[in-house]
Amino acid sequence: MSYVGIASKAGTTTGNIKKLLHTGHACPSVSRRLGTTSANITAFINGKVTPSIAKVLGATTPHAQLLRDEISKEASIGIILGLACGISEKK
Repeated sequence: MSYVGIASKAGTTTGNIKKLLHTGHACPSVSRRLGTTSANITAFINGKVTPSIAKVLGATTPHAQLLRDEISKEASIGIILGLACGISEKK
């Protein structure tokens, strides 16, 4: 899938997708899509799970932290993108 396709599915721009991929910083449109904050997404990407991110993952905070501890930074970005692409826009 192209950046345009991913951005369209995630409800954001290609620039924001590239920023997420290259810097690990989430934009407000992706965080809104997931029902959390950009700071929580960035914390997850950097290794810290918050209760808000655990809720997005459908797990308890300790279990989500165990998952995060087992995966790379790149994999955590992939999880965020996958969730953003798979969640319908909140009305």
